[in-house]
Amino acid sequence: MLLFVAIFSLVPLMIDVGGGSENPFLMNAVWRFGGVLGGLAYLLVRFRSLIFDRHNFRNIVIQSFGWMMFFAAFGKFEFVWYALSTRFIDISAAAILYETWPILMVFVMSWLFRGESRYRRITTGTALLLVLCFLGYVFVIASQVEKFDNLGSTQRLELVLGVGLVVFAAVIGGAHNAVIFRWGAKLSGRLYYSGKSDNYDSVDLFGILLGQVVSQLFCLFPSFAIGFATGESLSRQMVIPALIAGILVSGISDILFRKANSITDNLGVNAIAYSTPVAGLAWLVAFGRVGDVSIDLLTIGAVALISANLLINFEAEVRFGFKALILALWSCGTFVYLRDELLALLPFGGWLWPRETYLGSVGLSATVFILLLTFRVARLAPRTQDEDNRIFALHRAVELLARRNLIAPVTSEHVRGIDSARNPEELQIAYTQAKLCFVRAAAVNRPVADQKLLASAEAQLNMVVHSRQQGVDFGELFSLIIFGGATVLLSLVSRPEVSGWTAFIYEIFAVLFPAVIVFLIVNVWDLHRDRADLVLAGQSGDDGYGVIFRDPRNRRFERAVSTVIGLGIAATYAGLLWYKWVG
Repeated sequence: MLLFVAIFSLVPLMIDVGGGSENPFLMNAVWRFGGVLGGLAYLLVRFRSLIFDRHNFRNIVIQSFGWMMFFAAFGKFEFVWYALSTRFIDISAAAILYETWPILMVFVMSWLFRGESRYRRITTGTALLLVLCFLGYVFVIASQVEKFDNLGSTQRLELVLGVGLVVFAAVIGGAHNAVIFRWGAKLSGRLYYSGKSDNYDSVDLFGILLGQVVSQLFCLFPSFAIGFATGESLSRQMVIPALIAGILVSGISDILFRKANSITDNLGVNAIAYSTPVAGLAWLVAFGRVGDVSIDLLTIGAVALISANLLINFEAEVRFGFKALILALWSCGTFVYLRDELLALLPFGGWLWPRETYLGSVGLSATVFILLLTFRVARLAPRTQDEDNRIFALHRAVELLARRNLIAPVTSEHVRGIDSARNPEELQIAYTQAKLCFVRAAAVNRPVADQKLLASAEAQLNMVVHSRQQGVDFGELFSLIIFGGATVLLSLVSRPEVSGWTAFIYEIFAVLFPAVIVFLIVNVWDLHRDRADLVLAGQSGDDGYGVIFRDPRNRRFERAVSTVIGLGIAATYAGLLWYKWVG
């Protein structure tokens, strides 16, 4: 995956060096020709037995002329629009905007696979991260000009056109990759293989890689035809970078990306892939290809887009509180960095307080907030632990009853549904199904001892559900939000009238402190519904539930990456503020 990032991030540099904006269709054609060579060479060496099987070849030809491949071939025109966009916006902005294609890929895959995909449904957290992406777009666009007021109508139109072209390239690129995954999965189910040198995973990899090759082949000839028809010309300056990029980017990097996913069950490896915008910018800077842009605004936009890509495409942390922390860090960092300019637009222009009263005022509000927070956590933590113990005991009791043929084995599934329920509707459905199993079991004439076991387990079920269905105490939460909001407001819209290192320290405080307050409010919204792991996780330990024998490696890598994302955002804004006040 690291090799994939290093190679795929060459795309913007190759487009810029090869002059793709002048000959976009011919460059795309040569690019696809190189991709076909690289991909086909690997397939012929690695999967000869699959390709030259008469039955398989027939299935490949039939499936290659369906609507999915037609759309996939259209998606391979992505670099045409990518290259054209660089006529109107800087290549650095185009590189960042294009690398948002994985976001769309997730949504298209979830629709194409309809529950079979490993990606989860769209949640509130995902929707908020999409908002973060949109804000990132805004800052990337703003980085192209110092003041929009000085732009003429022609320049405004070019800016909008450039952004529109590269976003369109990202849309069809993301949709293309999702369709190819589906096309490959569909093909692999129709192929014959011996099982000696090929297994299901490798056949699935073959289908996906073959889809890439076929889609590029179908795109190649129209690209040549349109390019020559529109007066484009082939030149050594364009052909060499395009051919190299085709073999490396559309050939080898595709193989590396799919191979990385096929040899590991840990989807966390995909997090590495979404660092390509950073690597792409690094290549451009190294070769001096970055134009006259506002580096600080470009950095803010890049941080938003990269963080959102990581969190959407890679479930680094299931807790919603962590996503709230990331959003808060970016929002507070952006506001504090641009605070003087933003507050100047308001009638009162912000507050400049004397040093000795600023920290005292913020500290007083924060103290009340911490007292309320401590009270809520102290009350809910034992309740959460009690619920965990009860639901585990209930599950064990139901298993025992099922082994003795006193209750239907499916009852265990309904108990796990109670454990995983995240809203009242899901909880009610799971409880109703479990209750029905107990009613049916009680309707059978049984010995008194068995009836007592059923009654005890049913009582445990009722207590667990009663505890879990308790609503949120809005009185406590309202108090938390009031004092937490006051603390955040005081930290953000006011500051002492200082400069230099002292101002830098105060600004860092104003970024981190409000972000932590927001995280704490969200994290205690409902502690017993926001557990980091389910009690009845399943397939996690030797006991089969991950309760007694927890896997020490479980989510360790994912949580480490979560921490890196948060520290990376904090470090980025620390660097921006240092250059603002000290550098």
